Amino acid sequence: MAGVKSYELRTKSKEQLESQLLDLKKELAELKVTKLSKPSLPRINTVRKNIARVLTIINEQQREAVRQLYKGKKYQPKDLRAKKTRALRRALTKFEASRTTEKQQKKKVAFPQRKYTIKA
Repeated sequence: MAGVKSYELRTKSKEQLESQLLDLKKELAELKVTKLSKPSLPRINTVRKNIARVLTIINEQQREAVRQLYKGKKYQPKDLRAKKTRALRRALTKFEASRTTEKQQKKKVAFPQRKYTIKA
């Protein structure tokens, strides 16, 4: 039997996925027992990969649910934040970079940028 397809698993609910995971784990346990008498058993590899696929889909769905929960909130868990690089994470935001001190603002008002015209 071929492995389960990820796109099929994504359509299932959490309860269905958990029941399928339980079935696959039982099947794996049975295959491990039969492996003692029959050394070569390629089906065991397929079942292990299927278990991994189901667990991956469950994990994806949980992470998506947490993302929806924290959407629009001020803070997010660290594992949901954008990774980027350390330097980019510590860089000033656009708002912080555009801010000026009171002294700079007064200087700008008192001495505005001069405008020149070029005579043709």
